[in-house]
Amino acid sequence: MNNLKKHTFLILALLWTLVIFAFSLQSGDESIVSSNIVLDLLAMILPILKDPDYLSITVLVIRKVAHFTEYFILAYFYTKASTETKQDKLLLLGYLIPIFDEGIQLFSPGRASSPVDMLIDMSGYLCGLIVFGSFKRLFRVIKKNWTGKD
Repeated sequence: MNNLKKHTFLILALLWTLVIFAFSLQSGDESIVSSNIVLDLLAMILPILKDPDYLSITVLVIRKVAHFTEYFILAYFYTKASTETKQDKLLLLGYLIPIFDEGIQLFSPGRASSPVDMLIDMSGYLCGLIVFGSFKRLFRVIKKNWTGKD
């Protein structure tokens, strides 16, 4: 049980990776349906998003933000996993996943691999590493100053 607890975030990182791959395995039509669900939810707050003049750009932005967000979240799990296991090399895995992710899309009907999406994925991961790594260091400094312990 203790070993399982030590690897909780690594397991979550691997599960989140499977979620990312599952999205990549969606056909083009299924992917459009997913984007439209997000669009409908956002349009409840900002109805202008459904304006025909903005619709195509809105869907494009939703799709690109989804790429970024998936990998930002993945960075959180890998940052926590590297802390739990004391294995900073785990952080490198996050840079390989977009390559596999875009490769999977080559085999999904109605989908294509995109170097731009791969860069967006890697950017989301890098931003996540910066944000969560900064929080990790900040909390370490606060803990050290507060308790006098490292």
